[in-house]
Amino acid sequence: MFRYFAYPLAVTLAFLVSPLSARADFVSWTYNFGRSPVAVPSGGLGTGGLSLTDESTHQADGTSDIVATNIRAFSSAPRNHPDTFTNSPYTLSLFLKDNASGLSTTLVFHGVFNGIISATSSNVTTTFTAPLAETVKLGSNTYTVNLGNYSPPGPPDASNAGSISAHVAVNEFSPPPPTGGGGGGPPPANAPEPTTLLLSCLGLSGMGMAAWRKWRRLKAVAAP
Repeated sequence: MFRYFAYPLAVTLAFLVSPLSARADFVSWTYNFGRSPVAVPSGGLGTGGLSLTDESTHQADGTSDIVATNIRAFSSAPRNHPDTFTNSPYTLSLFLKDNASGLSTTLVFHGVFNGIISATSSNVTTTFTAPLAETVKLGSNTYTVNLGNYSPPGPPDASNAGSISAHVAVNEFSPPPPTGGGGGGPPPANAPEPTTLLLSCLGLSGMGMAAWRKWRRLKAVAAP
């Protein structure tokens, strides 16, 4: 009798556990970030500026954070007479392609730099002008691109570059995350957790064992 409960339990466990790792069907997409100008010139003495890199073509799957450009400062100005930026404009263009449908589009974002740089210092901020976020449907998938994460560049001799990044949400219709960081959201509220599924299976197993013991007792009583 026990095998009649053990077999369905094993099948149930296999059914519940294996899809947990295989059910995700991530959307594949291609992107490329361009920038203009290549270097944003400074005012003041005009000895320097901010160079912006071009992010080459890459592949991504599902919701992801991506880097739009890296930023480096260059200047030979003395600290007491720095190069300045006053609403100095730049443009970032995102080429976005849905791999399943082959459809693509280009989304354009704008911003300005303000601050100062010298040969030994950097203090630059950026302001993103409209649009800050764009939503586009390509094939059967919806992409929401939220520009916002900014890491300012260090002095001209700094080893690490500053950056601007974007959060791309694929088929997520909740508001985009704060611009201070990326990352995906929690799972849907009606999706059972793996622990819940496992406890349910153990409950079914306990019920099966109780029924089996009852059957054994009744069989022993009925025996001559």
